[in-house]
Amino acid sequence: MKSEITYYPITPAQEMINFMLKYSLFHKQVVQIPASVTLKRKFDPELMKKAVIEEIKRNDCMRLRFEKKGGKVRQYFVDEVTAPDVKIKSFSSKQEQEDYFNADAQKPIKCYKGEIFRIVVFDSYDGRNGIYINVSHLAMDAAAVFVFFSDTLAVYESLESGKEMPKPLGSYEKAIISELEYINDKEKVKKDEDAYREFFLKDGEPIYNGVHGSEKLDALIAKKKDPSIRQIDCFDPIHDTAFLEKYPVSEQKSKVILDYIDRERVSPECLVQLGMRLHVSSINHRRLDTFFLTLCTRRRTLNEKRCGGSMTAAMPWRIVLSEDLTFRQGLEKMQELQSWIFRHANYPFLEWRELEQKLFDYSPAAGSTSMMFSWFPLEADTMNGWEYEFNGYCLGRYVMPLYSYAMKDASTGNLKFAYLHRPNYITEEHIDALQAGTMKALLAGCENDDLTLGEILDILEA
Repeated sequence: MKSEITYYPITPAQEMINFMLKYSLFHKQVVQIPASVTLKRKFDPELMKKAVIEEIKRNDCMRLRFEKKGGKVRQYFVDEVTAPDVKIKSFSSKQEQEDYFNADAQKPIKCYKGEIFRIVVFDSYDGRNGIYINVSHLAMDAAAVFVFFSDTLAVYESLESGKEMPKPLGSYEKAIISELEYINDKEKVKKDEDAYREFFLKDGEPIYNGVHGSEKLDALIAKKKDPSIRQIDCFDPIHDTAFLEKYPVSEQKSKVILDYIDRERVSPECLVQLGMRLHVSSINHRRLDTFFLTLCTRRRTLNEKRCGGSMTAAMPWRIVLSEDLTFRQGLEKMQELQSWIFRHANYPFLEWRELEQKLFDYSPAAGSTSMMFSWFPLEADTMNGWEYEFNGYCLGRYVMPLYSYAMKDASTGNLKFAYLHRPNYITEEHIDALQAGTMKALLAGCENDDLTLGEILDILEA
């Protein structure tokens, strides 16, 4: 009965997702994740459909439901999903397949009307099989999507062989309770607030260094005749059309970078960002004060790592480097900042954003961040040992000028970059330049990490 349902407020991580709608004129597709895995090994589509239905029973985040009451969003779990809509489709051409999934990616998930996901089991145009999911970001983040794919494939193998099911997944409900306990612990929240206040103030007000260069900030300074201006209005809810560009990296260039990661045991998230930041600095008067939003998975316990749900949060990855640091030293400072961010990752996005606005007197549309970035930690064994190709699809709308992500492509073993950008603000030419500059900086630094950041900037500007 309805009265027996346990309701929870949405967590701070989910609040961040809900907040994104405000800056996209409530285009609901900006808060969903459309993705697929195409598998080298053939499977029986009807049996895979049964595996997906079993996965919905195992994975509690897929049984989440959301409703608004008194202006507040609350959530609850249902015991089962009756007659879940899992489609089976076949595609005869690459264009047909891409068109279908891109169209679905841009169709909003109606999460307040009981729709949390859409799933398609498909025969690919090239003879392979795959699974596609489009899911509300309130119910899953990217890490949860990977859990869904991997566990579904494990369930399929159990059904196929008649053996026992894989060990149970973690509980997202437990994770929700833990998140809410943190919010109610005023002492912990205050400690994180104090740490963030010190973090924001120690290097002074950040400055906007755009992926499109410095012309917008320079023009505003000239117009206002105020050289102290350090940020611009970069959120535009009217012009939110977005395009997705994908850049596979050659085997030769990937090998240089991936060998360096393995040999030096460095964080690929930090390494790729350092390359991007050097390009951004090179087109912004060589300022090495860069500020990205970086998505942090925040999964630390075994339960959290094995459960679905939405726990990712955007963290303020602002760092000030100097040109006399070597590439390796710059990378070490990036990793130090990464460790600090992980220690304070529970502090809510909306709280630190409001704190930043108060400290520097920002308007709601203003900011110093030039992009949001994710590293997808996909490995060859991520999908339960199945050989796979991962694909994301274009939402058609987005809340920020740019969201970028990078990964090691499991199907080729090479690096792959993707950029979801608002073309009225950041053009395809800007993205081409960002990709080229990032690769040039990464190759220079990975081939000789004793080069100073200043020397790499010289290489970029040559």
